[in-house]
Amino acid sequence: MSTAVSVDQSSFAREVVDASATTPVLVDFWAPWCGPCRMLGPILDDLAREHAGRLKVVKVNTDEEPGLAQRFQIRGIPAVKLFRGGEVVAEFTGAQPAGAVRAFVRPHLAPLADDPVERARALQSKGSHAEAVALLEEAAARSPEDPALLVALARAQVLRGDSAAAEGVLVRLPPAAQSDPPVRAVRALAHFSRIASSPDETDAIQSARVAASRALLRDDLQAGLDALVAAMQRNRRYATDQGRKDLLLAFDLAPADHPGVAAARRSLAGMLH
Repeated sequence: MSTAVSVDQSSFAREVVDASATTPVLVDFWAPWCGPCRMLGPILDDLAREHAGRLKVVKVNTDEEPGLAQRFQIRGIPAVKLFRGGEVVAEFTGAQPAGAVRAFVRPHLAPLADDPVERARALQSKGSHAEAVALLEEAAARSPEDPALLVALARAQVLRGDSAAAEGVLVRLPPAAQSDPPVRAVRALAHFSRIASSPDETDAIQSARVAASRALLRDDLQAGLDALVAAMQRNRRYATDQGRKDLLLAFDLAPADHPGVAAARRSLAGMLH
């Protein structure tokens, strides 16, 4: 049974616009005949249960509410729009795997006073990586099947410099989750962590890779992408082999709409043709 609230024209302002002033509201525009909508629906129901109090999920039947569909320019379904403060702050169209939907939602969740992931991030911002790992290990022991906790723990292991331990955590996730964007991002981070720990001052390309990796590890995505592209432009052999692999892994660390990704993709295409 769905845990989402069904809304119509008369209740939309109250259930979505007003409610989003204090809690993010995810609106699923759907229709009963839509196959992809039926695939996405259970994922959204799971999110509503998992994040009760931090996320509200509502549904709009576009067959019954064409006015709302027109108001929000729905061109295809399922269409998901996330509201904060009465405004749409993020959206996607089409069925997505569970991991991708969780990654879409997580940055917008209302904070919990005792959220271990948020507490770990605060520790990491201070350079207290060992403490962050210990905190997340304790939380993961209490909730061993929580994918967000496991991914956060693996990321913390990488930032502490233990990529092998991070991989040991990631393999605990189900097979279907192994290709999810958050998991790919942690594996990409581990790749750059290994590069950053192997400087070679005599090799210009390796030095450039180290500089790029260190930028990516401190979340300076633009600097990391720029450094990789510059190294590829200086050395075509690197560009067509390891450089291409490095850059594609860097893309896994960046949001799909990051402006540097599109520019780097254009540079990559130009170097390979």
